[in-house]
Amino acid sequence: MPVHETRDLLDPETKSDSVLQVIRALMCRSGLRTELARRTGLSIASVSTAVKTLLRDGVAQGGKKEPVVLLPAAGVAVGIQIGTRRATVSARLPHWRSDQARVSRLDLGLRDGAGWLDAAADAVADLVGSIGRGPGDIATMGLAVPWAVDPRDLSPSPPAPWFAAPDLHRHLEARFGQVKVAVDTDARLGALHEQTYHHPYETLLYVEAAEHVLGGLVVGPRMLRGALGRAGGVGHHPVEPGGLDCWCGERGCLERYISVPAVLEGMYVSARGRGEEPPASIGDLVDRAGGGDPDCLWALTVAAKRLVRALRASSTTLETQAVVIGGPLAPGLRLVAGTCEDELRRSTWTRHLTVRFAERDAAAHGALILGLIGHLR
Repeated sequence: MPVHETRDLLDPETKSDSVLQVIRALMCRSGLRTELARRTGLSIASVSTAVKTLLRDGVAQGGKKEPVVLLPAAGVAVGIQIGTRRATVSARLPHWRSDQARVSRLDLGLRDGAGWLDAAADAVADLVGSIGRGPGDIATMGLAVPWAVDPRDLSPSPPAPWFAAPDLHRHLEARFGQVKVAVDTDARLGALHEQTYHHPYETLLYVEAAEHVLGGLVVGPRMLRGALGRAGGVGHHPVEPGGLDCWCGERGCLERYISVPAVLEGMYVSARGRGEEPPASIGDLVDRAGGGDPDCLWALTVAAKRLVRALRASSTTLETQAVVIGGPLAPGLRLVAGTCEDELRRSTWTRHLTVRFAERDAAAHGALILGLIGHLR
């Protein structure tokens, strides 16, 4: 049986819209026809017709009561998450399961200038080579960035942080030739990954707690972007009335209190005040908290309470079923998950809300999915 080229399978000129949507869905995850209908938004009849076409053409296999599975396809799907200090690259073949993806983590980010681009390009080449392919075999690429992305032109949506780069995805396209790079907010892509593989709730809010604090909302099979790409952005919910000034122009925003720099700054002040050595990194803080350090646990507890304040505020208008927490602060918040749940139970708006914690590198894997599905969602 011939191996199909990924680029050919995703060619809109040769595929009907329903067939193309089912192919994209299968590249993300195999499933029964009913599941494919839920994930694509197509009717069961449309999915069944599309599947018949794919079975006839030797693109997929599976019976009426069996999962439909994509047959081996040439071409590599790549996802990249870029942060201010770190980058993560994920790569796999379209017919592989998500847990088969190869991952590379880099200690370089946007603060390092263009250096991270060279490192990411090398990491992509290494991962593609480990799969047994070459740079010319890259078929799709998605990019997760730490700012809100305007869906109209893929530019940073205001207010954007100082490090936001309007043409970042185009720089990647220039590095990899013919590959078109799809780009979106890291929290939204984290939500996409978690909804696709782990937590199929009707409404899911993902919170990325890193150097920044962003939120991404998924409703059913769709990512909710909003008019300017800022939907679900809990990082700029006020949690301390009259609190600290935020770069966005408001005061008391969640990001000013539970971002990684904010938590470390608070620990630095309190530790120095006691004549102790402060945690050198967020990983160090989490390790100390896990070992029972009361001050580190208290810092995480306060962060958890402030996060819940923002979740209460968002839940009055966005009645989400679950919140998934990702980013470097997530392991620390997991240690005080009981505090999160207790605080949520105090309000009728959030008593129903389920708290989960993201898979590591969720946003990078979500970027890989975005490359496969394009900007359909």
